[in-house]
Amino acid sequence: MTNRKTNFKTIWQRAKIRPILLLFAFQGIAFALLLFLPMGLMMNSLGNSFPFVENAEKIQSDGITANATLTGIKGIDNITINRNNPQILTYEFDNNGQKTESKFSVFEPEKTDNLKIGDIIPIKHLNGESMPTEFEQYSFSIDFMYYIAGAILLIGLILSYLLYSRINKEISLYKTGRIMDGKIISISHNKGFTFSKFGSSMDVHYEYGNKVAKSRTNNFALTNNKSIGDSIKILVSKDGNSSCLYPELIAKTNGWKENYVA
Repeated sequence: MTNRKTNFKTIWQRAKIRPILLLFAFQGIAFALLLFLPMGLMMNSLGNSFPFVENAEKIQSDGITANATLTGIKGIDNITINRNNPQILTYEFDNNGQKTESKFSVFEPEKTDNLKIGDIIPIKHLNGESMPTEFEQYSFSIDFMYYIAGAILLIGLILSYLLYSRINKEISLYKTGRIMDGKIISISHNKGFTFSKFGSSMDVHYEYGNKVAKSRTNNFALTNNKSIGDSIKILVSKDGNSSCLYPELIAKTNGWKENYVA
């Protein structure tokens, strides 16, 4: 069985002749990963900025009712919503004869603006955790950003898969395809990116047997001195259903020899 040698450079050459697909696949994955990193750092930083009661619902339903003395009101300066900052309420309460201090994050300016140190506020406490009953707990969430990053990552992965499937089909032909002759029907040029010319290539339409196919290449020397109706070397799968141009330059680079050809 024919099994010609290929390498990573061969794969890269096949990828870069599809510049738009390659660009969007790479950008989708890179953008999502770069977004996840700062979001993670941001959440870690903000998570350390204010307290959060994990079992709020459990405390609300099963907690012990008590009164607490407000000992501190501090704004969270790195978060501003409509020119107002969330507040951290610090309070003390008696827990089975032991004075306990707790903190709670809120964002209710219409209520907290009227609070002052020494005020008595109702709370509930359970298993060492507590929360005021007259305030909703504030939590900073950027889950929507994760959804956006996840959607972009998914698009990038889908485009990467499409790129891989096209390249893989050609690599399989490079490794095991039978060398045949096709007849050129038409040749069209793809300019690639305007300034860098990255991705410049040409599409060659050809026929072999009773089939018409198209193959893309960036080896413009393949069609030198050739015109419509001339023969061109191609690689054809064993079942004859898929084909591509025979890559002369890649063949020489990887040391393909005729006695390895099916």
